[in-house]
Amino acid sequence: MTTGMPHRSIVSGALIALLGGVLAACGGTAPSPNTSVEAPGAAGGPDAALFARRCHDCHLPPRPQDFPAAAWPAIVGRMQAHRIATGLTPLTADELGRIQAYLQRHAKDAK
Repeated sequence: MTTGMPHRSIVSGALIALLGGVLAACGGTAPSPNTSVEAPGAAGGPDAALFARRCHDCHLPPRPQDFPAAAWPAIVGRMQAHRIATGLTPLTADELGRIQAYLQRHAKDAK
């Protein structure tokens, strides 16, 4: 029987589990290669800044072009429901409209 420091794999596994729990609690996911690490559209005007700020409350915001325009209303609605369920301040109707319009204007199939 050995004593002392736990094996590195046990510590790594615990850290991975902890990170997974934090992400799951927030409903976010780890950044994918298609996810911008910087706030998307930071220089893209007030709607881009609003999107980046409000969505970053809980996770790294996806790039608008990651989804087609028709997908964004359901995604924004699901995130609003998540905000409410987790006690975050819900988006106002104006914020919802501006964010959804911004995402649809810059969606992967936007012209």
